[in-house]
Amino acid sequence: MTWELFWRFVLVSVLAFGGGQAALPLVERIAVHETTWVTAEDFSAAVAFGYVTPGPVLITATFIGYRAGGPVGAVAATCGVFLLPWFLAAAAARALKRLLHHRWLQGFGRGAGPAVVGLLGVTALSLVQQSFAHWAYFGVAGLALVVSLRTKIHPVLVLVVGSLLGVVIGK
Repeated sequence: MTWELFWRFVLVSVLAFGGGQAALPLVERIAVHETTWVTAEDFSAAVAFGYVTPGPVLITATFIGYRAGGPVGAVAATCGVFLLPWFLAAAAARALKRLLHHRWLQGFGRGAGPAVVGLLGVTALSLVQQSFAHWAYFGVAGLALVVSLRTKIHPVLVLVVGSLLGVVIGK
């Protein structure tokens, strides 16, 4: 189990073009549908935790690894998702600096951006399906949207209040 967690998250890290958020659909497919390490509800909670914690959203791997294999699984998944990108970034930083002005690399970036937006849309739809088990959650989502768009309240506070409302609604 530990090696499978590690290698599957190495795969995620290799395919995470556009950052951790772009990799969430792949993480969901692997963790929820292929291996059933976590339920769809657990995956939603893991993504929410990823956004609450400071740092990259792919800290979600730690949560999934813990659910699948305990503390050792958490370490394996975390190393799998972060070790290779760290090594590649350190090794390639100098070489990429020279390539930034090449047309093919700029074209790649212009095409990959919209693809990432599409993948985020798929993940958002999946999260919507799992998040609205009760009609009151639509109100929480609407309130969070309005507060985020119309005020300068920090997103973490919006998330904390939404979480507290979820606890109240869930009782």
